[in-house]
Amino acid sequence: NKYNNVFSCQMPITKICAVQFKISNDFNKNISKAEQFFKKANKNNCGIICFPEVFLTGPLSKEKYNPKIPIEAKKLFSRLSKNYGIYSIMGSVIEKINNNFYNISYLLDDKGRIAGYYKKNHLVQKSEARYLKAGNDAPVFKTKIGNIGIQICRDLLYPEITRKLMLKNAEIIFCPSFWSSKSSSYDWIYSNKYFKNKTPKEVDALASARAIESHAVFVYCNAAGNFNADGARDTLLGRTQIALPFYGTTGILSHNKDGILIKEVGLGIIKDAKKVYKIEKDLKNYY
Repeated sequence: NKYNNVFSCQMPITKICAVQFKISNDFNKNISKAEQFFKKANKNNCGIICFPEVFLTGPLSKEKYNPKIPIEAKKLFSRLSKNYGIYSIMGSVIEKINNNFYNISYLLDDKGRIAGYYKKNHLVQKSEARYLKAGNDAPVFKTKIGNIGIQICRDLLYPEITRKLMLKNAEIIFCPSFWSSKSSSYDWIYSNKYFKNKTPKEVDALASARAIESHAVFVYCNAAGNFNADGARDTLLGRTQIALPFYGTTGILSHNKDGILIKEVGLGIIKDAKKVYKIEKDLKNYY
């Protein structure tokens, strides 16, 4: 049963599948590979699957935008979620809405219906902020597997996003990401002074922190491999991981190759963390 105890007095238990995805420049190849991950999640009896940020195309410039891509992506995920009876976080796509471009992540339910969406709040200033519009909301979606919140990549650097989701009673927070260990777009001081021959540490530290400080399950799904397009060169960090209250990260893909991370999670740990930490009751007037 993918959703144990959902309709009983006990807290829900579900299996989460976090996908680490090596992005190709070929949209159709990425679509084909996405279905293979759905099959693996279904075989492992998972209740929800999450993909990385912009995993079907990689980062897009305004000139490379194709309005057919978000349409095809939503059709694909609607079909796959329905066929396999699984909730899905559609990584993210670049989408034009009312003459503005956004980086959007969609949540689909196990019937293939769009259950909600999130627009990335904190854009990378050197690249996507030049043509994308930032979102300004942090919604939480009530589902039979728990209350779900979404943030995207750079949002991880801002505890306020996760805190907003916590205050709306988020229980599972997904963070699709395209986070690089090395990138031609990074500042020289970052790439040469601090991380020339070292693996960046932000993701490991912050995924654990977000789970603990916001008593929520935190699911970080990153892209993998190398991605080169429009003169930009990226070596992705990988390190997809799932973190829990009390413990921090309890499962991780410690490489930057294709892979899946599956973890069965009982939401009772969130109820216990709320009792122990009482963070919401002691926020004073911060929020």
